[in-house]
Amino acid sequence: GILTNAISMHFSDWNGVRVSAAERFVLEPERTVRAGGLIWSWRQLLTRKLSSQHGIWLQSRLCIAQECQVIVLLFGLVLCIWGGTSLGEQAERKRAEIQAEPESALKDEALRFVPERWVVEATFAFGGVFAIGVAVVIILVYLPSTVATILALRSGKIATYRDQQHFFLNRKAGDKVFYNVANAVYALIGSASLFFVLFGGILFLFLWPVTSQTMFLILSWCLGLSITIGIKTIVMMLSRKEFHQALVRTRVKASNYNALAMECWQLGVGGGALLSRLCQFLFAAAFWIGRIDVVFLDEDVSLFGYSFDYTPINYRTELLVHEVHKHPWINRFGGMCLMRIKHGRDFGTAAGAKWRLLFVLSLAPWLARYRKKRDDDDDSDDEDLMMLSSVMSPSEGRIERLKRRIATREGLGGRIGILKKNKANGGGTCIEESKEADEMAKHNRTGIDVLMG
Repeated sequence: GILTNAISMHFSDWNGVRVSAAERFVLEPERTVRAGGLIWSWRQLLTRKLSSQHGIWLQSRLCIAQECQVIVLLFGLVLCIWGGTSLGEQAERKRAEIQAEPESALKDEALRFVPERWVVEATFAFGGVFAIGVAVVIILVYLPSTVATILALRSGKIATYRDQQHFFLNRKAGDKVFYNVANAVYALIGSASLFFVLFGGILFLFLWPVTSQTMFLILSWCLGLSITIGIKTIVMMLSRKEFHQALVRTRVKASNYNALAMECWQLGVGGGALLSRLCQFLFAAAFWIGRIDVVFLDEDVSLFGYSFDYTPINYRTELLVHEVHKHPWINRFGGMCLMRIKHGRDFGTAAGAKWRLLFVLSLAPWLARYRKKRDDDDDSDDEDLMMLSSVMSPSEGRIERLKRRIATREGLGGRIGILKKNKANGGGTCIEESKEADEMAKHNRTGIDVLMG
């Protein structure tokens, strides 16, 4: 890890030209690796890299909740098989009793209302497959979602102290973490049950003689509407390419006629938008009800200040509580404090701090960009920053200038450009390289500069 990256920084060439570690750091783009996701998270957990390499410790409540969800899933599977078989036998017995009665119009109507055994069993099987599938997906996504949330909190993608609204709300509700186990289990039951009712109920309505004719009529209307919307979409794509260029109409008159035709057409197929949104929202809500780890409703979805969905806040609060105690930096800092208590003034001395700087600048130069000097003032109008200072992150202009210098085999050597803001030049910047700057750079050159090349 560290030694490999250090060697790549110190002992590598750039386009055949030998460069220093500082130059290499500027030229080397920020390399990232893909982290997070379903397969990545489970692979890291199974290979035990999640805690050893990434410093992510899963809270015990998550493990308990996942075990309870698996138990509920197995119980639901057994219940689905038993329920389908039992209700199917009852329906078969009831139909046998009705058929034993004398022939009459009431008998035929009763047989029409009592479903056959295979209809009941098919309904339970179809709904059970979707319910179990959704339950398995929900169980599998808790770990990747937790890992992604922790990484987002550590990287700053999810604001903490800068989030004046949510973070301080989480800090005040640290005792609500005991909600999560029960909420996760019952949320899974609710989501799986909804999918069972939706898909099993739809199939039952298609197979039940009382409602089958109506359902096939609705299905034919949906198919016809879908075909019409598909044709309209193709016509819109062709007309957009012909009459529009970005937000401007290229042929105004033809575009107006086309817009009028499309609006009239939309009046007839507008029910498709209603049906599409209804199905999407219904199935999305049925699925996200089973997850307490993410927020489903947007912040703007509120009524008189009530935001409806507060359960995920408790889950994130538990992650923050766990991070407070198991964050890698906190573990390191706690170890340093304990070492200080044990060894007293022999630990954390000024000499040790200098050796730490040498270690960072030589073996981990990519960490130097996060250091900030004591006298730096971001609001100052006249500040001097070294061209390759760790205070500034590499910019495109500096990288291009450095590439040109290395291409001409000039390099930076001992010459350090001083970047100054030129007020007389409209607030722009200019680079002043002079003998005074060279002498000052040589005078200020330390062992760390020599080590950096």
